[in-house]
Amino acid sequence: MNTRHAYSRGAHSRRARMAWAMTCIIALSVAGSVLGACGRIGPPQPPGPRSDFTYNRTYPAPDR
Repeated sequence: MNTRHAYSRGAHSRRARMAWAMTCIIALSVAGSVLGACGRIGPPQPPGPRSDFTYNRTYPAPDR
């Protein structure tokens, strides 16, 4: 009996299980990061009081 074949079968199945496990881990990580923002209410709000917001202004700023 050649023992080399018995070990190679076990190594192959072990390698296949490890590849399958890594694929599942990566897929779950990607799904978790993509779905992490689900369920947030409303659009993103900048921090601070509304008077400090600098967007939605005309360019160039009109002279006073």
